[in-house]
Amino acid sequence: MTQYDSLSSTYDVFDTLPYRQMEWENVYRAVSPLLRPGMKVLELACGTGCYTSRFFDWGVTDMTAVDISRPMLAEAAIRAHHHIEAGNLRLVAADGTETQSFAPDHSSCYFYLAFGAWFLNYAENKAQLRAMFRNMAQNLRPGAPFIAIVPHPTDDVGARGEMYNKPPFNRMFPRNKYTEPLESGDGYGLRVLLDNNGVDFMTWHMKREVYEEAARLGGFQGRLEWRREFLLDDVWKRRFDLTSDEWQIREANPHFGILIAWK
Repeated sequence: MTQYDSLSSTYDVFDTLPYRQMEWENVYRAVSPLLRPGMKVLELACGTGCYTSRFFDWGVTDMTAVDISRPMLAEAAIRAHHHIEAGNLRLVAADGTETQSFAPDHSSCYFYLAFGAWFLNYAENKAQLRAMFRNMAQNLRPGAPFIAIVPHPTDDVGARGEMYNKPPFNRMFPRNKYTEPLESGDGYGLRVLLDNNGVDFMTWHMKREVYEEAARLGGFQGRLEWRREFLLDDVWKRRFDLTSDEWQIREANPHFGILIAWK
């Protein structure tokens, strides 16, 4: 059983958090210029289908969404049932670290774009991270992009961990609690808390240079592009319940980054 099997019915609390709505806008601005009519899209770590549904809202009509947790996929099937019934969506239970084809005909180089929201951060080491990139490269057409949301890219993860243990970060959700550095020196363990009721899960935050090295070793020889998280207007400051000074701290220490890797 994955750590998400028991969270499938409560995980959507994530989508009610103010930061999540800013994340959606960040992702839309990064992804929308890359979308084309009729393109085949692959999504990894689709969870309960939050981004799956949004990709259809953004014009995608042929999508394969993958997750390791069957209970999560069951929730996604409920959310996107009309797309499944229309034949536009396939849900696949699989481990994204294991090299395999996700194409309906099991071919390679099938998809025109791959997307993973909080997928790469489940790699516990560089070898697993490299395997994730290799899996995406096998499934993508030459020159196609893989767009991933990861913790803010930095090579000083330890300093970030110290910052996130202080106000305002230690009273905001999702709350990031950095545990301990990896023995390899590649990153830190990162426990994510979604609320005060014990909804949490374990991830890992690798250094920026580790993401980039793993992408190259995994088959992405094209451009690597990082997009920094941008915050929306002051209305969101009030939704986060932050002072002006705290909002500036939040802006200087982004929650996430978006990596676009081209095969």
